[in-house]
Amino acid sequence: MASVKMKLKHLYYGWVVVLISACILATHSFVIYTFGIFLRPLTIEFDWGRGALSGAFSMSMLLAGILAIFAGRFSDKYGPRVLVTLTGLFAGIGFLLMSRINSLWEVYLIWGSFMGVGGGCCLIPVLSTIPKWFEKKRGIAVGITVAGFGLGAIISPTLAQWLISSYGWQQAYIILGLITIIIIIPLAQFLKHSPQRMGLKPYGESEAIQDKQSSASTRGLSFKQAIKTGRFWVFGLIHFCFIFCLQVIIVHVAPYAVDIGILAIVAASILSIIAGSSVIGKFFMGFISDRVGGRLALSACLIQATLALIWLLFAKEIWMFYLFAVVFGFAYGGIVSLLTVVAAELFGLKFLGVIFGSAFVLGSAGGALGPLLAGTIFDITGGYSLALLICVILGTLAIILGLILLRYKIREGDVVSA
Repeated sequence: MASVKMKLKHLYYGWVVVLISACILATHSFVIYTFGIFLRPLTIEFDWGRGALSGAFSMSMLLAGILAIFAGRFSDKYGPRVLVTLTGLFAGIGFLLMSRINSLWEVYLIWGSFMGVGGGCCLIPVLSTIPKWFEKKRGIAVGITVAGFGLGAIISPTLAQWLISSYGWQQAYIILGLITIIIIIPLAQFLKHSPQRMGLKPYGESEAIQDKQSSASTRGLSFKQAIKTGRFWVFGLIHFCFIFCLQVIIVHVAPYAVDIGILAIVAASILSIIAGSSVIGKFFMGFISDRVGGRLALSACLIQATLALIWLLFAKEIWMFYLFAVVFGFAYGGIVSLLTVVAAELFGLKFLGVIFGSAFVLGSAGGALGPLLAGTIFDITGGYSLALLICVILGTLAIILGLILLRYKIREGDVVSA
């Protein structure tokens, strides 16, 4: 017992922040991964079109993207604790309110506002805080953090489908709301702004570095400097293309599978497999990025994700969906963890929150447009083939942009603010 206490005493607090953040993101995954599971029950219950209902998800993505800029700036200055607390409060109340809906405008109001605020106050503050704690093993730390999101996403689709099948969609929303409030709000209180504010140094930063130069967390381009660089816009467009494709899959792959005759609970498991594979991708690519660099690893994942989307165009049987889920999930997990690492490589750490949040606005625009467009295409054509083809085109564009990003030569002086 004494040895355990001794180990805990010497545990670097940055790893505590990582584990807490992973648990928070795991719970927050309910907001993203359950919308598609409720899509068919709600459209059947109220006779709504999939495009019309998907618009509520799009609204939440847009609001989350806009708020991400302000959340990133707030987090850079004050830390993530207050913002993540708001996530637990707004997302939890949003789920509870969804159990009482009777009309489409209520879905837009609740999901578009409450879930949008929840999303905007969570991802960027958490993901921009982790790199500040680590000079070494940054990729692994970010990988563990976002792996938490993946672990939650493994559970949330099948949990939501089981709750719907067992208790109905209203009770399912209530249970998800209570889980969100009970887990996120208490854990958020243990998040800290940076090691410097606790009298610590970033993990792996040597005394020599500390004596001879400023800490890594005090270096970086300002927001105004970053947006004047070509690499910021290339990075932002990669966000747009990838999140467009990702949200089309998250919202519509389960309904798509059910449409071609796959059982609902089995279709929900496709999302769980994507999430499970993403956990492996997050760990593995975090490890790889520490050795080959984030941008090279990101390009490899973008290629893999696009190949998986091409495969999905021809998927007609469950094993084909499962193979897609494994390959796409691995790439998706790697990309999510690498985007933060690449942002730190390109722009430094001092203003990482607001810069990453600004790039996330473009990603949110893609995430908002994707599900809405895919749902509208389904309502018009009765299928998803055109929507998937658009995803393949955007995936190819993301590969090209990733290769362009590799051509930028980043010197230490490029990421020191004036």
